[in-house]
Amino acid sequence: VAKHGSRSSSSNCGSADLLESLGCDLNAIGPDNVAELLRRHRFCFLFSSTFHPSMRYLAQTRRELGFPTPFNVLGPLINPVQPDRAVVGVHSQPLGPVMAEALRSLGRRNYAVVCGDENLDEISIAGSTQVWHIDDSGHIDHYTIHPDNFGVPTHPLSAAAGSTLEDNQATLQRLLNNTLEPSDVAIRDFVLVNTGFLLFVSGMARTMKQGAEIARLTLESGKVKDLFDSFARSTREFNTATG
Repeated sequence: VAKHGSRSSSSNCGSADLLESLGCDLNAIGPDNVAELLRRHRFCFLFSSTFHPSMRYLAQTRRELGFPTPFNVLGPLINPVQPDRAVVGVHSQPLGPVMAEALRSLGRRNYAVVCGDENLDEISIAGSTQVWHIDDSGHIDHYTIHPDNFGVPTHPLSAAAGSTLEDNQATLQRLLNNTLEPSDVAIRDFVLVNTGFLLFVSGMARTMKQGAEIARLTLESGKVKDLFDSFARSTREFNTATG
């Protein structure tokens, strides 16, 4: 997984904020480190301000606006790794076919663009999600998926909503440590449907349901925590080496 992301701009807590709060030194990851991190951990975070320095000048304005801008759409198109397969979320259904066509024009294949029916830029845990799936030949197939496809019950979005950085940090630690509280079940299932779909698109699962089951077993085994902890250590080692 090569995640291209940034700090929060239109939400309370961005992916970079959360990873940094748990000991990842994202500023230490440069272009020369990406291949090694992917080889060691099968995961790398590509901080947009490092890989696209001009973006840092827009960060404050995006935070002040507090709503999605064209740069939310641009991010997935400029992932430096250009993965072979990917799932890309958009925050508005009319953007779905536009994003899919843009990705197809750039030569991307085996990519899926998703938008939850609540205009959610992820797969919804509350109901249906629209998918625009670019196959090997470049054909775009539009279909609808539902938590049922993953063998997971529906939950209100409010039950899986992000909160403050501190709350999100505590929730992620419970997920990684497999010490879930009853209030975490919706968030866990949210993780399962989104990870399960990525495994399905990547070809690592034959069905969406199998993808969700692989994700659940991997979480419960502790492997995800081990990989996360080793990734965080590697980023700190890079910082020490360059410092």
